[in-house]
Amino acid sequence: MPNNNSISESDLIKHYQRTFADHGDSPAGVMWPRGRQALRFDALTQHFASDSFSVLDYGCGLGHLKAYLDQRFIKYDYHGADLVPEFVNMVAVKYPDAKVQLVRSYEDVTTLVDHVVISGTFNIIDSIDHHVYVEQVQATLLHLFSLTRVSLAVNFMTDRVDFMQPRALHMNVEMMANFIRRHLSPRLRIDESYMPYEFTLVGLKNSETIRPDNIYTPS
Repeated sequence: MPNNNSISESDLIKHYQRTFADHGDSPAGVMWPRGRQALRFDALTQHFASDSFSVLDYGCGLGHLKAYLDQRFIKYDYHGADLVPEFVNMVAVKYPDAKVQLVRSYEDVTTLVDHVVISGTFNIIDSIDHHVYVEQVQATLLHLFSLTRVSLAVNFMTDRVDFMQPRALHMNVEMMANFIRRHLSPRLRIDESYMPYEFTLVGLKNSETIRPDNIYTPS
């Protein structure tokens, strides 16, 4: 049954465009109004061990993850991908060394990287049916995990709340963790410690794929 509270992809892009026009290059500009991005980025990247890695920021927004990483790592290769042209253009202007692309589907992303980070990308349902949207999320994770050498980290809003916003995706921790264990990797980290209404999952590739000679070194 269609969910009348959901929005189409084009409406989602327009929604982000309006938010960016109202709030500019700020967390509020990508609909993170409470200024807690550092907590999220800590949870998503705490397993990054050293310099000389590549990372894909899927749903990169305004590239705030890159600003965070720049404070912690000297040398790494940043790739960004987003649906919103204004976001992609802004990241390209701010960070000329970044490799950022406008995408219409996860299938447009084909670059092999060490880490994939997905922060807030799936928070707003953009399909006509909740179940279909969750399947799209899972298909995206499967594809992006196939492009990683080391890890995929993703966060969600939890369904352990008293109120769920009509257009928001509130994910069940156990369901998504089980999906990752079965279809991506049994090597899984679950972090519900950094904020009461969100959680982060980190799927790690098998240990035999994480070797010094298998880690990307930026040129």
